[in-house]
Amino acid sequence: MIARINAYGDSISRYGEELCGNRIEIVRGEAGVTAILADGMGGGIKANMLASLAVQMMSAMLARGEPVEKIADMIVESQPAGPEEGVGYSAFTIVQAIYSGMIFFAQMGTPDVVLLRRGKPVELQTRRTTVDGRVIRNGVSNLREVDTLVAVSSGMLRAGAGRDLKSGWTRNQIAVYMENASIPRVTAEKLARLLLSAAKSLSRGKPGDDFSALVFRVGR
Repeated sequence: MIARINAYGDSISRYGEELCGNRIEIVRGEAGVTAILADGMGGGIKANMLASLAVQMMSAMLARGEPVEKIADMIVESQPAGPEEGVGYSAFTIVQAIYSGMIFFAQMGTPDVVLLRRGKPVELQTRRTTVDGRVIRNGVSNLREVDTLVAVSSGMLRAGAGRDLKSGWTRNQIAVYMENASIPRVTAEKLARLLLSAAKSLSRGKPGDDFSALVFRVGR
């Protein structure tokens, strides 16, 4: 049994945009904590609307008690399919941490989540399914005390691109950064803010895309 699950998420808008194209929603219930990170394709108002709609739909399904895997399938089915639709859809990550000691996640179009155990990245097994031409990655794992799970938007991989980092920030580099930052007693909020601050610094204060970071920490 897990005593405490600390979760926090935040976003930074693309430079020059008032509205962020990403949305994060965290829902705390009797059984555990569920978080949704929606990444509207493109930027500005349209991306914000796409992400907001996806979050509203997922939140409503969570309230009905739908499992994470089913929610992912239904969200993909509700969005336009095919390359001709351009930016008319939202990528997403859903993470559900249960106090009984399990974590479930589903992703479409976002970077793979990172799980740190005793401060070191561990490999997560995922199952891939295709719905309306889009690949959904589903996974489940046990949770242990002091585990840290990190999810980011696709924009985070473009931090520093063309500037300090030629091709942007890789998922592995983000994992190493979080490994160094995940010292005992540091909160999920502190880790998320550190990650976003580093991404903004790599972009020299002018993010070329929306940045989002979502962090779960398991406590005693």
